[in-house]
Amino acid sequence: MRRSLVLLGVLSCLGHLCCGSDYFSSITGLEELLQTEDFLLRNLRTTTNAVRTLLQQLESELSSIEQEHAVAAKDTENYLTNPVNVYRLMKRLHTDWPQLEGRVQQIPDQIDFNVTQNGDGLSFPSQEDVDGAALALVRLQSTYKLDVAQVAAGILNGIKYGSDMSWQDCFVLGQQLFEMEDYNNTKVWLRESMERLGRHSRSHSPSHSPSPASASIPDSGTLNRMEAVAKSLFQLGDFDTAYELSQRVLQFDPKRIRNWHLGDKGAVTTPEEAEDMALPRHSDSYSLTQEFAHYEKVCRGEVGPSPRQERPLRCRYSQGSHPYRRLAPLKLEEHSLDPFVVTYHDMLSPRKISDLRLMAVPRMHRSTVNPLPGGQHKKSSFRVSKNAWLAYDSHPTMGGMLSDLSDATGLDMTFCEQLQVANYGVGGHYEPHWDFFRDPSHYPVEEGNRMATAIFYLSDVEQGGATAFPFLNFAVKPQLGNVLFWYNVHRSLDVDYRTKHAGCPVLKGSKWIGNVWIHEATQTFARPCDVFRDHEVSLEYEIIK
Repeated sequence: MRRSLVLLGVLSCLGHLCCGSDYFSSITGLEELLQTEDFLLRNLRTTTNAVRTLLQQLESELSSIEQEHAVAAKDTENYLTNPVNVYRLMKRLHTDWPQLEGRVQQIPDQIDFNVTQNGDGLSFPSQEDVDGAALALVRLQSTYKLDVAQVAAGILNGIKYGSDMSWQDCFVLGQQLFEMEDYNNTKVWLRESMERLGRHSRSHSPSHSPSPASASIPDSGTLNRMEAVAKSLFQLGDFDTAYELSQRVLQFDPKRIRNWHLGDKGAVTTPEEAEDMALPRHSDSYSLTQEFAHYEKVCRGEVGPSPRQERPLRCRYSQGSHPYRRLAPLKLEEHSLDPFVVTYHDMLSPRKISDLRLMAVPRMHRSTVNPLPGGQHKKSSFRVSKNAWLAYDSHPTMGGMLSDLSDATGLDMTFCEQLQVANYGVGGHYEPHWDFFRDPSHYPVEEGNRMATAIFYLSDVEQGGATAFPFLNFAVKPQLGNVLFWYNVHRSLDVDYRTKHAGCPVLKGSKWIGNVWIHEATQTFARPCDVFRDHEVSLEYEIIK
């Protein structure tokens, strides 16, 4: 485009200053001037058309993003607790805006737009952020058995929450999953992308009136990426998806003809090699076990609680261990008697919860998993959340939480770890784990192991986010102000393997919790041992199946 304008200036110079042919003195040769002007008109028309087309494309995409922001502004919290919206926001800032910058830079120099230079002090997601948002979508899709077409339409478990994903959104997601070697999910998202592209191209075919939205037809760079993914899928043995993707490429650029039966080194990929390469690659084999599959069923509510109880479970009032509770009894809901798992309702007021969250937010960091003795804390896809540690003596609310917990359980709160406030965003989860330490080197000998866990629910969660107990076949839905309590060890102080639990992925909403871990020391009279050890009942749950 710039070259066209330069050429226009050069030709003007030649016509007015350089030729010196005295055209004004005779009709002879004026046809040449007319031809010159005709050339300049066509050149300028081509240039203005190109600028107009580019501006129409930019206007279309700008309008689309503005509409999205208008929706977000009406209810920001609701918008940002939708996993589809989160992924699309990450993808726009990481991928789409740099592409828009490149288009703007095709316009003459008078227009200045630079994402990098103008973005000083602004926040942009990293590749890790975008990958994390993609994995969150896939995790939700897998755990809750969501239909990909519905997720792409912004529908979660039958409820329409937000805007549809574009075909580009689905394609970029599929490309990300391919690069992360998650081939099974690559296939379904690429096919959804092609289906949406097909519907889009039919709605903007020549038989339809022109529309600015036609800007979302694949450009050359996108076609190159589509072709590269199709070739790789072909070599990995996924011929159906590769064929479908390649047909879309040829639909928009019939001149592209590629010979894909050759590998990168010119060798033909045999069916056996393709089948081997197409096998999904997982960094964690636990997700392939029956135990993990059962955990996902518990999260979906597909299994009922175990009937093996001493008596029927019930909701009741509890006087706890403090005389005051005779006047103000606790509302207790039983989930399991052995092991003992209960919920205390309405233990924390909304005002106190607001205070806790305000204190925690400035201290939040990405949650890590417990390391091996002497190792370093590490981030892991096993646990996706942020947390902050708060000392109980830093605010009266936290001291009151311990006091109420002691009243409810009768336990001594002398040795408790600091309050851990955690926030799980969309897709945030914590895979099945135990709270007790199997290795004594993880805890001070004078404090003992984690005898009990109490989870203060600091928010409601619209969908997902339950605390699941796979071996006990139930999950507890977060409810603002409630406390979930259980014992991690038997009365003999042997660890209870039945208490493996998990934070199910948050499908819609933002999950806030406060974890209190109560240690064994000083609990001799609060929870005395029985005459005989009672641990054998849980030993069969130690081994992953």
